[in-house]
Amino acid sequence: MIEIEIRIATYEDCAKLAILKRNVWETTYRGIYPNEKIDKYDIELNENKFKNIIKKQSQRLFIVLNNSRIIGYVSCGRIMRSFDKYTHDIGLLYLLKEYQGKGIGSQIFKFAKNELKNQGITEFIVSCNKYNFSAQQFYKKMGGKIIKIDEDNEDKSIPQVKFLFVEELENS
Repeated sequence: MIEIEIRIATYEDCAKLAILKRNVWETTYRGIYPNEKIDKYDIELNENKFKNIIKKQSQRLFIVLNNSRIIGYVSCGRIMRSFDKYTHDIGLLYLLKEYQGKGIGSQIFKFAKNELKNQGITEFIVSCNKYNFSAQQFYKKMGGKIIKIDEDNEDKSIPQVKFLFVEELENS
């Protein structure tokens, strides 16, 4: 098992997170997202998006490290894009390709789920790209139930699949 550390993200991490996101887009979404969207990915713009997540504090942003190298990140908290009656989500879960399929994604997901559970949240959603079939399989394996599938769109980066997760709180 690969050793990982998960800690809260800081403003100083945001440039590295933007680069990591670009790498994940290249390895995961090339062929799904329009090439132009990936080719014109703006690192500075995305660095600022990460800073805004940290500043707003409605979502908590965590980085995942292996031997001090950032290999992924996850956010969880108040939902970023409102959907139906749901108030919380795991909004982002990114992991470098070479670390996928090794149980790390499951560890990260469980960490974020526990963060929500510690806030008393028993129900949350996750959205993933409709054409990212490996992510859909992952969320099904984690216990998610599909509650919505968006209509197809010419821009395949837009349609999402929404998963619902319901957790039981232990009696104290």
